[in-house]
Amino acid sequence: MDIMRLFVEFTEEASVAQFDKEGIINAFRRIIRMGINTAAEQERSVSFEYAVKESLRARRHRRPSTMADLRSYTNRILRSQQYCDVSLRSMTSDHCYKLLHGYFGYSPHVFRKAKAVLHSVFSYGIRRGWCQSNPVKAVESPPVYEERIVPLSGAQIRAITRTCRETDLISMLPATWLLLYCGVRPGEVRRLRWRDIDRREKVVYIEGRASKTGGPRAVPLRGGAKELLEYRRPPNEYIAPRNWTRLWKRLRQRAGIKCWQRDVMRHTFASLHLKRFHNLIQLQEEMGHRDCNLLRTRYLNVRHVSSSTARRFFA
Repeated sequence: MDIMRLFVEFTEEASVAQFDKEGIINAFRRIIRMGINTAAEQERSVSFEYAVKESLRARRHRRPSTMADLRSYTNRILRSQQYCDVSLRSMTSDHCYKLLHGYFGYSPHVFRKAKAVLHSVFSYGIRRGWCQSNPVKAVESPPVYEERIVPLSGAQIRAITRTCRETDLISMLPATWLLLYCGVRPGEVRRLRWRDIDRREKVVYIEGRASKTGGPRAVPLRGGAKELLEYRRPPNEYIAPRNWTRLWKRLRQRAGIKCWQRDVMRHTFASLHLKRFHNLIQLQEEMGHRDCNLLRTRYLNVRHVSSSTARRFFA
């Protein structure tokens, strides 16, 4: 009886009542076959381990340093053997929660980075048709309480530049100017060449190949960075010297700066820039941020900066 009722509903919904008996049966078979194929397509998936590795392989065109960072996170994600063979489509937000807290819960910063990597795996899986939703979206991130970074003092800035000029670290001076007076990221400085300095426009161009975010920008040469306009170097030569990490550590030690906060030169630039020009949008563009949120919450600390100091800094 139920089968007959289902058959009547089918003929009405599918508008095949005008067909003869054989036509109705053929239409019924065709729709059933389509339903089976659709269900099989929706259930198609791969293992979680395979999806993680394929997601990483799809980004193999990224910079070596970026790939090394991604690989360190994906390797740790795959340490959880209990999820490696699980179908990607079967992974739930509870699985993701346990995985992230079990292997990355010791640091809010690390947790957020791991969550972003895991989120990208499922996003890639959706594009490939291996899953229909991203369960990582339902996992809440722990709050991050940012350490307030104090800008470098005038004496510290002078000590850094004096150490470069008066020692065998003179090759560090051009890159140091870009860090301090243009807010360029350390990783970006190491990818810049002398051809990126435009003497006519008095800017440094940070093209997509050198930018951390992939977006190009032009930053005016102000303060000490104006001295870069006097240099005459081969266009394809890198601005930063080789053995950058070792020389940079030596420079800080010789300058007598014992407590060195991460990215303090970029933070110094941001705080002094806002104090001098009072233009958050301009600062965001010059620093290469997608929006102003990170500047407001972490980068800016104008409490320790006077207007006269900011004016002298960019003079």
